[in-house]
Amino acid sequence: MSDRKIHATFECFVKKDDKYLMLHRNSDKKIMPNVWMAPGGKREQGEGLFEAAHREVMEETGLKIKNLKIRATGVGWLQDIGTEVFFHMIVADFKNGEVIDSPDGELRWLTVDEIKKLPNLLAEFSSEILDHIFGDKKNVISYKAIYDHGNHMVEFTLEKN
Repeated sequence: MSDRKIHATFECFVKKDDKYLMLHRNSDKKIMPNVWMAPGGKREQGEGLFEAAHREVMEETGLKIKNLKIRATGVGWLQDIGTEVFFHMIVADFKNGEVIDSPDGELRWLTVDEIKKLPNLLAEFSSEILDHIFGDKKNVISYKAIYDHGNHMVEFTLEKN
């Protein structure tokens, strides 16, 4: 049996008024360079999902958050780097703080319509996923995606429950 490279990650869509904070990742990033996504990161060993979200959002954005809700979960296979990534998509409300200059890229507050029109938006953010993340349904959806390199997705499946 071969060793598996697995990362448990999340993205947190922080909502303030009618806008969400989005991150345009720097071009030097190993995973998903130049991609627009919500702030987030990897869970550290022994760290809970919401604990990680509070920590990473504070580190990347300077903001405190509240009312966290899991909206979607998924798995991605990144073929070019031989890594499996387990995603969790979280929505949270802005609590307080000021947006900082992020070491990971440019942060910008955007409406849902502006997010849907972004160039190089993270590939698995199909309209179906985004509508669920930003919608008012209470259930959590699940998906799987395969990328052959970078943000180039070659397969996507929204799992039916």
